[in-house]
Amino acid sequence: MGAHAMLRVASVLISVALALEPVVGDDPLPWDTGLVGGRRAEEFLEKGGMKAFYAVTDFHVHFSMTRTQVEELLHLLQPHYPYKRGSKLPLENVVLAGLWVLASQESYNTIAERFQTSKSVICNSLHTFCSLVSGSLDDHIRWPVGRAVRGTVHGFQGAGFPGTVGALGATHVAIGKPKDVPKPDAYLKEEAGYSTTLLAVCDTKYRFTHVTVGHSGALDPGDVFKRSELYQALQDDPNSLLPQDFYLGDEVYSFHLIADAGFPLSEHVMTPYVAQGRLHPKQQEYNRQQLSALVVIARALGVLKARYRRLKFLQMQNLAQCSIAIKACCILHNICVQVSDVDTFGVEDVAAAPRHNSQANTAGQNKRGSIADALFYQ
Repeated sequence: MGAHAMLRVASVLISVALALEPVVGDDPLPWDTGLVGGRRAEEFLEKGGMKAFYAVTDFHVHFSMTRTQVEELLHLLQPHYPYKRGSKLPLENVVLAGLWVLASQESYNTIAERFQTSKSVICNSLHTFCSLVSGSLDDHIRWPVGRAVRGTVHGFQGAGFPGTVGALGATHVAIGKPKDVPKPDAYLKEEAGYSTTLLAVCDTKYRFTHVTVGHSGALDPGDVFKRSELYQALQDDPNSLLPQDFYLGDEVYSFHLIADAGFPLSEHVMTPYVAQGRLHPKQQEYNRQQLSALVVIARALGVLKARYRRLKFLQMQNLAQCSIAIKACCILHNICVQVSDVDTFGVEDVAAAPRHNSQANTAGQNKRGSIADALFYQ
């Protein structure tokens, strides 16, 4: 299997390393009275009918998507959810319950009371919804190929940094103690509790083009990267992911990713200079432009966590369930940012001072030096 095929799998499948307080306004919600659209809420859950929710104040905030986007999501998922009356909940109930949980930090019991159903129905709806999205809509996370590569590179060039196919970054997602891994305490990091790492690449439109989920949050981002399918694909066949079509003077290089100093420097990943004393002016200029372009990944991850507040703490039994839910949130995020709504939910602060990764190869150092020269003398 070639590297691009490997990354395609890596971008659409979950890498599991084992180897849902909504904004409630002053107006009462329809189901606070036990009625939904003129019917008992339990009857709604039995028979479906999402239009009863259209009168909800701040629909977009409660469900993290607009009404139109929810309708489109139902259309996309319907072929993958064959429904036989009485056998399971209608798809719209599963979708609405799942979206509410992911967008909220309320307890499952409170959400169950809102929907006039049981906690188990809410939990089952969430897991069904996340599995549906993760398994059926994985093509919404895809690596740029063909003309899309040029468009992505052009976007990063406009942001200040040349030859870039994506911005690489990571964030921790707090989880409960995982029961499906041999050494659950490997996911425990000092006083921060248990967590897993979301490793992601995005473009300048805040769309994720690759995600890896499931590695221990106790690992540094650079170590997670080196254990990922993306890293392996870059070792096996880098040109299929990063075409060699980037010119600096007479020299031709492959395109690259950009990342912070917590990742290893190589010809495939351009990181900033770390001050060891005073940086040369051209190194300072390189850092200024590299970090200016790199801000998109921190923003994308921050918007993701602000939109899906459940990611502040995923209270699930298994790491596999957590990984599926995180990936589903990334897919839903990509669907939402297509209409440029990144300013709707604000940005959760995910930035942290990276631990300097001192790993660097000669090719990466030489390429970074050439880019620094080009930026400084242009």
